[in-house]
Amino acid sequence: MELYGLIGEKLGHSLSPQLHRCIYRETGRRGAYYTPYEVERERLDQVVPAMRTLGIGGLNVTMPYKQDIMQYLDGVERDARAIGSVNTLLRRCDGGVWGHNTDAYGFVASLGYHGVEIEGKRFVMCGMSGAGRAIRHGLTQAGAAEVVVVSTDPQKGISYRELEQLPPKDVIVNCTPLGMFPHVDRCAVDDKVLQKFAVAVDIVYNPLETLFLRKARGLGLATVDGLYMLIFQGMRSFEIWTDTGLSGELAGDIYKELAPLIQP
Repeated sequence: MELYGLIGEKLGHSLSPQLHRCIYRETGRRGAYYTPYEVERERLDQVVPAMRTLGIGGLNVTMPYKQDIMQYLDGVERDARAIGSVNTLLRRCDGGVWGHNTDAYGFVASLGYHGVEIEGKRFVMCGMSGAGRAIRHGLTQAGAAEVVVVSTDPQKGISYRELEQLPPKDVIVNCTPLGMFPHVDRCAVDDKVLQKFAVAVDIVYNPLETLFLRKARGLGLATVDGLYMLIFQGMRSFEIWTDTGLSGELAGDIYKELAPLIQP
């Protein structure tokens, strides 16, 4: 029996269990189980001992614990350390529990799946969340020529007013929660900004087509929704836990299965 799971504060709407069950079915791992565990903050220090006691091979970590869990780990993989957060825990053969971050991989892989080039291209990121830090790291590592961060916090990037004055770039990425269900009528930028780009990417996946993406599509931009990033980061977690590789084609099959489950 292989035991995996997800920890977070509120997990009622997570698609991760369904995602991993798809992976286990497609890879023939009938003895693998993926369970969501809602963990109170004051009990976060019990997660690593519980993994050892219960024989849990790996866990995904979602907000708000991606940074807080790091203090309890035996080690943190290099990219995760550079990003400053983890979303995947691996219990090694020696019992040590290490942290990894698959968000950067998931984002880069989702662009590759859609034929969006990164190397030499110029990106603008709206927002700098925990996922945003991973995305910026992934873009930089993949050879992006420029990554501009836009934020309401002047210490994190340029302002949205300054964004309006920027010359045209290649790809704009929404890393804010604006447009996420139930606040589906919100958008980080207006048409004047969007028309400067060729591609628009949203890390929000509920709804699949946010107002941001709908506006972009109406202006003729290519679009990529956030469900692909979720799927690819989950696939990468599976690879870390099992030391096996997955075909990128599997992402399309999983997408078809998960998309109807998302709140319309």
